[in-house]
Amino acid sequence: MLQYIGQALQSLASVTGILYIAGGALLGVFFGALPGLSGGMVMTLLLPVTFKMDGVLALALFMALHVGSSCGGAIGSILLGIPGTSSSIATTWDGYEFTKRGDPVTPLSVTVTSNLLGIIPGIIIAMFLAKTLADFGVKIGPWDYAAMIFCALAMVIGLSGTSLVKGFAGVGLAIIVSCVGTDPILSRERFTFGSQGLYSGFNSVNIMLGLFAARIILMEYVRQTKTKDASKIKVSHYRWPGKEIRQNFPNIIISFIIGAFIGFLPGLGGPTSSVVAYTTNRSIAKDKDKWGTGVIGGVWAPEVATKGGIGGAMIPMIALGIPGDVIMVQFMTVMNNHNVNPGPRLMMDKPEMVYMLYTAALVASIFVFIIQALAMPLFPKFISLPYHYLYPAIIVISFLGAYMVKSDYFGVLVAVGSCILGLIMDNFDIPQMPFIMTFILAGLFEQNLRYTFIGSTAGIKIFVTSPVSLIFIIVGIGVLVVQTVLPAIKRSKAAKANA
Repeated sequence: MLQYIGQALQSLASVTGILYIAGGALLGVFFGALPGLSGGMVMTLLLPVTFKMDGVLALALFMALHVGSSCGGAIGSILLGIPGTSSSIATTWDGYEFTKRGDPVTPLSVTVTSNLLGIIPGIIIAMFLAKTLADFGVKIGPWDYAAMIFCALAMVIGLSGTSLVKGFAGVGLAIIVSCVGTDPILSRERFTFGSQGLYSGFNSVNIMLGLFAARIILMEYVRQTKTKDASKIKVSHYRWPGKEIRQNFPNIIISFIIGAFIGFLPGLGGPTSSVVAYTTNRSIAKDKDKWGTGVIGGVWAPEVATKGGIGGAMIPMIALGIPGDVIMVQFMTVMNNHNVNPGPRLMMDKPEMVYMLYTAALVASIFVFIIQALAMPLFPKFISLPYHYLYPAIIVISFLGAYMVKSDYFGVLVAVGSCILGLIMDNFDIPQMPFIMTFILAGLFEQNLRYTFIGSTAGIKIFVTSPVSLIFIIVGIGVLVVQTVLPAIKRSKAAKANA
């Protein structure tokens, strides 16, 4: 392990590596701080460029963008009361109260410090757990793998907070889209209708460019989203929150554990972990009645949980090939662009790429800490820029990137179609997360399911006779049942209360 970490540090110590990390961290913080935009959008725009980049350095750039965006989202939450990312919503509840009292430095210093306290331990834990999980993944059969993917998709649907019907609608759409192209077992054409462009199926880069980048910008343009003027807010230099760390140490530990665990679960990520950490720590706090009025514990909890989830989300992506969130889908896409398949064999076949991800995350967290600590007095001007003028450029870059994937106009048509599909899904409140997760995992699920029936004489019985697959199926069905039963119970109680 130390050998690969040394190689990764050597690559990152080059001029190119430092520029990638520093530039990615700065861009991530900038776009993460602006409401409506995010580092994930920049990553989507850069996906076509990664075809021409060195795979290891492309992953380092993306990791810096991811870390920077996660850390930059709290800036708008604290200074404006407008979260830059969905993961920073809970930070607004107490962080903005400090700004209204004339003390934005305390919560900003806390959120900058949480980068180190959340990300670094989370990545170190991921280094050890991913190897153990990968060893487990190599030993299981295709039926276990198929059951594991079913469980992951069930959790995405059941725990995403949307209705099951709409979640399944997103899954159904993704299955239809993923079936276009070539049969993964027999290499026969499916739903190509004689079109050469459809022969290789829909490229995930084009799908994401349309579904996320172009769609989000069009939606923000229609809503005319603009920031408040924060230029008059006075922010002094960073201050190490040693006193706040000592006073909130149990809060920090609990929040980190919650963030790392929820980050590991597919489809949940920062938005869920931040709220769960906030509500958990508030329920056990001695001053719980003051939370929401400007308590520093209410800033520590969501920020540490969000940062702790970065390492947690990497574990299933690296070890099992199952992305923990949409950002990990983009990392998988970069790997696939360079003929690297995430999953149990990745740790054996390409260990240098795995440890580059870990090392890049550690280095990026330090870079982001330094950038935010030094640039803190500039934060108010940072988020007062008229960023809505970037919208036309982002739209153009989205469709230009779609063309660059294979240098043909069919990719542009796919991106346009994905954008339209995304707008339709928004109109009917169909979540994008189940769609993109299913689209990425559908081929792997089909392949393992068919290998099960080809190689096993037990047929469908193997799914219940194998302990591993049975556990995954029970957990997946259990999540869906709970998501169905609990709302029904709540509605019944509400009806009785109103009667």
